[in-house]
Amino acid sequence: MFSTFSINKSVSRLIVLAVVFKCLIGNAQTESDPHRRHWNYQAGIDTWHLDASVDKDPLPGYNEANSNLLLPNSYTQWQFKQTSPFGRVTGTEQLSRNVSFNFKAKADQSQGIKVNEASFQKDISPSLALRVGVVDYKTSWCRTYDTDNGWIQDIEAFCVTPQFRDVSGGAPGLQAVTNTNWKDYQIQTLAGIYNPLLLNYAPKEFGNVVPSPQYSVTSNKKTSLNLNVLDLMTSLETRISYIHTDQAAYSPEKNLRGTTKQAYDLLYFGLNVPTRYPDLAVRLTHVLQHQKATCWSSVAQLASRCNLNATSQKHATSIQLSYRHTSKNLFSLGVSETKIAQQADFFTPDLQVFTHLEDQFYIRLHQASAAWRRDWGDGFFAVGQFIKAKQTSGQLGIRNPSEGYAFGIRLGYQY
Repeated sequence: MFSTFSINKSVSRLIVLAVVFKCLIGNAQTESDPHRRHWNYQAGIDTWHLDASVDKDPLPGYNEANSNLLLPNSYTQWQFKQTSPFGRVTGTEQLSRNVSFNFKAKADQSQGIKVNEASFQKDISPSLALRVGVVDYKTSWCRTYDTDNGWIQDIEAFCVTPQFRDVSGGAPGLQAVTNTNWKDYQIQTLAGIYNPLLLNYAPKEFGNVVPSPQYSVTSNKKTSLNLNVLDLMTSLETRISYIHTDQAAYSPEKNLRGTTKQAYDLLYFGLNVPTRYPDLAVRLTHVLQHQKATCWSSVAQLASRCNLNATSQKHATSIQLSYRHTSKNLFSLGVSETKIAQQADFFTPDLQVFTHLEDQFYIRLHQASAAWRRDWGDGFFAVGQFIKAKQTSGQLGIRNPSEGYAFGIRLGYQY
């Protein structure tokens, strides 16, 4: 568990890490054109008041009626504290006429310290570029690194829950990026291959599945395709993203000694819809993911962690409205719905299959949120956010409903 001191220490380490990267890159850069470099630092304090009908998960791993609300205390990387620090660093350095370096990192109690991008980009032509290093998947429109982010916690479940965390960040890999204009449209495409095991970047990443307490990931490979289209006449923007993952993990426990193989496919759809009012923005997103995991062992007993086939279907939809009242005031409203359905088929070591309808598991979550961001000037800003959540989860004939709310305040500074 992390103490408040260690979390503050981790945020400081994030800033130091960014400075080291900046110094290393800066030393390699020519001293021409200072405007070709840009770094942004954000740091501050979040404080939350939570109230839920279920104070804690009655039976973790089976009945998680509190965590399924996806309030700020759900599935945090560090021990949840009502008041905690956060840090964000983004940077771009133009090393030469056609080579640049890009960096993104964050530290907070939700996901710990995470470097989502530390990559070099080589511009082959005005319409084609290659990126290598720790590259951002750019699957979604999560606002994590936006300098004018109106949320403390994003309304998109895709951006906040471990059900989707593997595909909303970045990993060591290679990307090819195109940027072209056709008639009244600006078209961007991205194709990438990734291996989170490289550089020991994410050695335990395995979706939302924990095969066993002592599991080790033996393979983790991903491919992605993204398409972004902007109508230059109407400002309608569309994003379609696809990411495929193949993973394998080994469970060394004496009662298991099994290998879990997992594959999932995810589609992300996003629309930024213009309105007749230039200060009002509307965003719609939808995520669909199909996940399948199979574990086989010659020693595992029936209905254990191994010798099973598990499938999962996940849907997440969100609608967001943001209104820029003045240059200093941004108001945001959002609603989201998340649906998860899981089925497990168990079998014996000699492959006798047993299907149990009562093992079908589901989660249905609805959230609504409102936020106000105030930029005070000189880099200081504040965000207030209210979240209302209601969920039902369980299995056939069993319902575990809960509801709750969260009110948070963020005080931050950026430069």
